[in-house]
Amino acid sequence: MLKVSNISKSYDGHVVLQDISFVVSSGEHIGLLGANGSGKSTLLRLIAGLEAPDTGSIWIDPNSRVAYLPQYPESDLELTVKESIDKALGGLYAVEEQISEIERKLSYTDHASIEDLLDQYTKLREMFDLLGGYELEAKVDAVLKGLRFDGELDTPVSHLSGGNKTKLSIAKVILSDANLLLLDEPTNYLDLSSLLWLEEFLSKSSKSYIVVSHDRRFLDKTVESILELDKRTHSIRTWPGNYTAYNRLSTMEKAKALERYQDFKAETERIQQDIRRTKEQAKSTESKTNSDTARRLAKKVAAKAKARERRLERYLEENKVERPPREWSLDLRDLGKEAIDDNRTILDIQGLTVEFDGKRVIDNLSLHLRGRDRVAILGPNGSGKSTLLKSILGLVPYKGRITIGQGVRIGYISQDLLEVSGDERVIDIFRSRVSMHEVDARNYLHKFLFQGDEAIRPASHLSYGQRIKLALALITASAANFLVLDEPTSHIDMPAIESLEESLSSYTGPLLLVSHDRYFLKEVGVNRLEVICNGKLITYSSLEEYEEVLHG
Repeated sequence: MLKVSNISKSYDGHVVLQDISFVVSSGEHIGLLGANGSGKSTLLRLIAGLEAPDTGSIWIDPNSRVAYLPQYPESDLELTVKESIDKALGGLYAVEEQISEIERKLSYTDHASIEDLLDQYTKLREMFDLLGGYELEAKVDAVLKGLRFDGELDTPVSHLSGGNKTKLSIAKVILSDANLLLLDEPTNYLDLSSLLWLEEFLSKSSKSYIVVSHDRRFLDKTVESILELDKRTHSIRTWPGNYTAYNRLSTMEKAKALERYQDFKAETERIQQDIRRTKEQAKSTESKTNSDTARRLAKKVAAKAKARERRLERYLEENKVERPPREWSLDLRDLGKEAIDDNRTILDIQGLTVEFDGKRVIDNLSLHLRGRDRVAILGPNGSGKSTLLKSILGLVPYKGRITIGQGVRIGYISQDLLEVSGDERVIDIFRSRVSMHEVDARNYLHKFLFQGDEAIRPASHLSYGQRIKLALALITASAANFLVLDEPTSHIDMPAIESLEESLSSYTGPLLLVSHDRYFLKEVGVNRLEVICNGKLITYSSLEEYEEVLHG
């Protein structure tokens, strides 16, 4: 159904993709992985026909239809929700409205005009049925309900929240008649309930799809093979199985490659040491004797060393093993180096109420955290999760009492990352909050993968993933001992997520975070779940318990 043959793509001389080839068969479910900047979104845009490859070709079966979900949906902003859905459905609602109009006319039209109206009515009914009719309308309702889309059909798309824009775009893609779906980060901005519904829908779908996602549990449930883009070589590789299978095979292969290189190094060093010893023996013998016999023996030993050098050269040519490329990851060893290690009160909230434009978002909410608590805040989009965290930081007006424990220093990463945006240079933002000389600051930022001139770029030029890394650098250097994180894994790649997981699992202090990444929540050792519902918190002992409630 899809054949990609030797395609390459560059921007301003910078190679993104090179000689990419793969095939997608009917009904195949594929995950597309790769570090940030490896070309995942570019590849999907090329397949969708939104850009053209520099070289190579993309063949799509003429009987196949492609639907593309961009990472940041911003289409149809001038339309209402209903009009946007209707556009994706081929005009179903418009046809239905024409049918209703003719039905009204038939109730009062004289006999002379009725035949023309009946003829129009018949044609429109045939078109309506061809487009899917009432069955498709029921499916639209089911999909919007499953995704927990809570916007009104007459609302302009431009007025929707980021979450509802994503849900609307997902709904349009899966409701379309396309049988090849290209999904770029569909789980971004989805709450857990919507994510579970999409996960189940895709896993049962007969449509083919390529999905980009950093949600490893989602990939485990929805894909059967993995395409991995290599940012260093700009190439692609196919792996069998879901994410867990890929991760196991990939890790084993990297370990074997490193072992082969270490064996090669050890053997090379052994031969070189043998040659050095032989040379030293010949030199020592020759310098310590005047005997012709001994000198002849020394020359033979030297010749033997020379022969071994030639054998070493041949060995290196025939058996050389390249050093596996070093994989740079975030250096978060300083995170929580002054973490709280007792069970003192960290945070106490009593009667918290927050309103916006007369709407009560948080209603008489209470929450108590101690030093060993690692709490995840979950809930539907718009339920007030980010508002709760901002209230704790004093960033929004509220009623009630919020008490921060003695000696507690909060390290906060917001979902919108406004604290690390604007036209200031990265290094200036960092040094404005951390007392450090410029050279030391650049070295410190290097641990967060700001290399070369990246540290002197304006923050406005940073990708979302780079902004999260800057925010992590700030809280790591600030000696924070209570971490408050709002969707910290959004838009960062797998290696960065794994580095963050490893650091947070080692961090022994209190943690309060918002995240719907189930794999992440398990790895960082969350020991309590608080779900916001109607402005208040409901406590769950585990993620599994909450998932059962959502499935039920």
